[in-house]
Amino acid sequence: MRSHNHPIILFIDRSGFSIFQDTQPNIPRFNFTPDLVANLDVINKEQFSNLIATFIQINKIVPSSLGIILSDNIVYFKDLISLQKQTSPNQPLSNPAPDIQNFLEDVPFEEILAKVIKTDQLNRIVAVNKDLVMTIADVFVNKGSTIDAVIPSFLYGPAVNFTLGLTQDNIRIILAGSEILKIGNLLTDQEKASSPQSLESEKKNPQSGGEKKPQNLRQYILVGVFVTLLVILAVVYLNLGASQTLPVKKIKSSSLETVSAPSIAPTAIPALTSAPVVTSIPVDLKNIKVKITHASNLQDIASNLKDQLVKAGFADITDEISTTSSPEKSSVIFSQNIPSNLRDNLTSEIKKILPSVSILENQDINLTIAIILGKS
Repeated sequence: MRSHNHPIILFIDRSGFSIFQDTQPNIPRFNFTPDLVANLDVINKEQFSNLIATFIQINKIVPSSLGIILSDNIVYFKDLISLQKQTSPNQPLSNPAPDIQNFLEDVPFEEILAKVIKTDQLNRIVAVNKDLVMTIADVFVNKGSTIDAVIPSFLYGPAVNFTLGLTQDNIRIILAGSEILKIGNLLTDQEKASSPQSLESEKKNPQSGGEKKPQNLRQYILVGVFVTLLVILAVVYLNLGASQTLPVKKIKSSSLETVSAPSIAPTAIPALTSAPVVTSIPVDLKNIKVKITHASNLQDIASNLKDQLVKAGFADITDEISTTSSPEKSSVIFSQNIPSNLRDNLTSEIKKILPSVSILENQDINLTIAIILGKS
C-alpha cells in the first residue's frame, strides 16, 4: 500500500464487504441485501451508495489510500493454455488471443474490469463486475480516499486464508505485499479492457443487453479495418511520392486525429486494434457543475482555484468546507461524460495550483467535476 497514514483494506465477497483500518478497534462488516445487490449486480445504486456513505460515517473511516481485495467467489477467471507473445508480463489486453476474447464475451456483465495476469507460475485472465466494485469504491473516493489497487485474492496464494474474510494475520501479509500490487492491479490500463457501454444505456435498453457485446465487437473490427486502410493509403502515397492533392504528412495527421485517445471510462471488450475511436461531444462549460471541497485552512487555495476556473469559462462553481479531515492528496473526480479533451485542459490548469493531484472518475453521467483539496 502507499505510505499514507491510515491505509484502508476493503475485502469484497459475494455477501458483502469488510474493512480494515488501523484507526478501528475491530473490522466493520457491510452485508449485501437482495434489494441492493443480487447475483453481483447492483439493484439500487443510489440507495446502495447512501448506505455505504452512512456506514463510513458511523465507523469513522478516515480518508486514505484504498486497496480493494476481491474474493475468489466474485471474480471470473480462466487459466490460459496459449497466449500471444507479449512484450511485458502484464501488458494491456490489446490484440487478444481467441480464448481471451471468448472468455470476455462469456462474462455476464455489461462493464468489467479485466486483465491478463502472468507470472512464472500463472497465466490467467481475470474479470469482475466493474459496476459493483466501482460503486463501492466511488463512495470512498467521494469521502476523500484515493484508490490504489483492485486485486484478486488468489494472488496471495495459500499463505493467506480468506475463508473468514479479513483477519489480523492476512492483513499483515496484504500490507507487506507491494509486489502483488504491481502484478495484479486490475486498474492498470483498465480503459483498454472494459465496455464502452454505460450502465445508463443498459437501463434504457434492457431487452438488448445480451446482444450489445457482439455488436460492439463488430464495430471495433470495422474501426480496425478503417484505420488499417488509412495506414496503407499513407504508405502508398509515401512510396509514390504523391503531393498533388493530399500530402503524405497530412494523411498521417488525419489518421492520428481519427483514432483519438480512449476516454477514462474502461471498456468491457478489448478492441482488435490499438484503440477504439472515441468522438468527443462538445459540452458547454456553463452546464458543468464544479464542486470544490476543502478544509477551512485551505480557503485561499480554493479561492485561487475557483478564480482560475471562472477565467477558463466555468460558471456553476460551488465552494464547500468539509466537515471531515482532509485527505492526504488532492483529487479531481470527473463524471464519465466529461469529454477527454476537456479533462486534459482542465487538469493542466489545476496542476498549476495542485501539482500532485490525482485524476479519477465516477460512473455518474451528470456533467459534474468534484475537486477535493488534500494536504498535498
